[in-house]
Amino acid sequence: MFDRILLPVDGSAASARAREYALLLAEAYGGEIHALAVLDSSDVPENVDAAVVEDPIDTDVRQTANEAIASVIEASEQAGVSVIDSIRRGTPVEEILAYATENEIDLVVLGAHTPGRLARFLRDSIVEQVIQQSPVPVWSVREGEDQEPVRIQQILVATDGSEGARRASEYAFDLGSTFDASVRGLYVVESRFGSAGSLHTLLSREGERILRELRAGGAQAGIDVTPTTREGQPANEILSAASDCNADLIVLGTQGKTGLDRLVMGSVATSVVRHADRPVLTVREFVEERPSE
Repeated sequence: MFDRILLPVDGSAASARAREYALLLAEAYGGEIHALAVLDSSDVPENVDAAVVEDPIDTDVRQTANEAIASVIEASEQAGVSVIDSIRRGTPVEEILAYATENEIDLVVLGAHTPGRLARFLRDSIVEQVIQQSPVPVWSVREGEDQEPVRIQQILVATDGSEGARRASEYAFDLGSTFDASVRGLYVVESRFGSAGSLHTLLSREGERILRELRAGGAQAGIDVTPTTREGQPANEILSAASDCNADLIVLGTQGKTGLDRLVMGSVATSVVRHADRPVLTVREFVEERPSE
């Protein structure tokens, strides 16, 4: 499932944490890591000579990129994981997405942090744009996350019955099987529709049906899914449920730039990623097929 894992790095603590998850996944799936550093063209002058750097800011950018790449190479060698490294110059979002497409990447693992040093490009806004546009799943890790050893023992998958949620559940099941992790399915009845009445009853029944389908899909994959229904604002309830069950990973679908009426629409996924204190795996509803060789 994850043969080629793209790990954009920028030398931040969040980036280092993302590296740990990339290594964990690469070891489990027998995959290789593609370490990528991007020299943000909006920060680095285009006319700077790569051999003779006069601008101290550019020196800082390059040094940080080299150190971040070196740390991935060292950790990968220690873990026995193959690594391919690359340093590019350009717009971070465009370079990450282009690299993912050019190298047939299966998963992007990103560390997200608030804006800081110029040399660090994986700011919140950039990570969110990658999630919205990436043709492959994105595993995001936020700065300040609990620094216990990385693990995947409890997975929470949010669902609304959409195609994006269905695809996300497939990843949750595969991860559950690979890491022998427990999987909990969550359906949220949105509080904006009220706490009683015919519409509330309809939505509740719909949630029961969707969770039954989720359990059936899990059973086919050899996973016993624990169903959970909550009421409230979707993003808040997803985060709360993840905390209550001590989830090591939140998995949810996203419709990216389109879709206005689904639980897993872009705004909910963005809110979850922005406020989660644990990794979030987002899976796009529509994925462009790779051209045949």
